[in-house]
Amino acid sequence: MSTRSTSPGQLPTRVAWDGNPPQVDAARARLLEATARCIARDGLAATSVGAVAAEAGVSRQTVYRYFAGRDELALRAIFAASDALRRRIDSQLAPLTEPEDIIVEAMVLGLGEMRSNPVLHAIWDSSSLDALVAEVFTEPGGIAWAREAFGRAVEAAGWDEGYANTALEFILRVGLSLLISTAPERNDEELRAFLYRHLIPGLGLGASGED
Repeated sequence: MSTRSTSPGQLPTRVAWDGNPPQVDAARARLLEATARCIARDGLAATSVGAVAAEAGVSRQTVYRYFAGRDELALRAIFAASDALRRRIDSQLAPLTEPEDIIVEAMVLGLGEMRSNPVLHAIWDSSSLDALVAEVFTEPGGIAWAREAFGRAVEAAGWDEGYANTALEFILRVGLSLLISTAPERNDEELRAFLYRHLIPGLGLGASGED
């Protein structure tokens, strides 16, 4: 089965292995792509090893050859989508130098993209939020992702390692609450003002703006 071309931003289409398995790294990548398609189409709760196997055109045993189970598949697919988001945001924020500006703009851009990206939107849909995601959001893997996403802000603010970790945890917890509880609705400018007034002082940085 051949691969159909996709436009930028689209998920890869299904490609069965047809008895010709790829190399390990390529096999894992294909299974994560299949996982992403399942999440985007059916939601995280409905994404299982069996669903991923069917989507990839392989057996369940083949999936278990490369991944421990559904949770590992889901988490790796989530981090892959989140890392792509981090790179896009980082490139857009390159001109900013003040830590509070970097943090606020990263939050505004990140929240917007998480709601529009098919995989991330399905993950963060408050009606079907998976306990797995909430549990790992502020664990070491989540903090490490935030360190990458907000690395320039951490450096610009001059935070040491200990303070940076707690500040990033705080940022993640605020972001999580804004993702799963969207009321009251705010446009980008209103969200910026809200974050400058309430999040930025909580991080020990200068504040400005109106909410």
